[in-house]
Amino acid sequence: MTVELNLSVKEAKQIYQLLKAFDEGLIVNPSEAWELDYYDEKIADRKGLKPVLKKIEKSLPKEETKKTKKTVLRRRYDTFNNEINESVYRKIESAFSNKKTVEVGYFNMSSTETIKRKIDVHHKTRKYVIGYCHLRNAVRKFRTSRIVSAKITDKKYAIPDNFDKNR
Repeated sequence: MTVELNLSVKEAKQIYQLLKAFDEGLIVNPSEAWELDYYDEKIADRKGLKPVLKKIEKSLPKEETKKTKKTVLRRRYDTFNNEINESVYRKIESAFSNKKTVEVGYFNMSSTETIKRKIDVHHKTRKYVIGYCHLRNAVRKFRTSRIVSAKITDKKYAIPDNFDKNR
């Protein structure tokens, strides 16, 4: 199957520059700013890439687009990517300090979906949150970088006396 894209020269140039930079190992960290290079020439900007991505997406079979989106999401929340949403983490800290249940959106690697969970936070670090999960009715460990949203509820809780973060 051949796909024909109707890209402008500017759009094709942006894709080429990004792929060339990636091929040469210049893009290592996906969060790097590639808005400007050393000569103040725009390499790529997100606004300019959005229409290009839409064109490519429309040209692909729906199943391929779906697979690609899942691959990208799994990569974003992979165990090697420890990027933490700071505003989410602040809410978790606040919930823990005030002993209030927090409702989180937790990214599930196998389904590539965000699942809502209510958690009573018993222990937290920048890497993990350990707490009672109301969905599973058990104490669970959550990777902080996979928590995509958080909302503090009004429900108070107490940490059991027999809680041991190492078990």
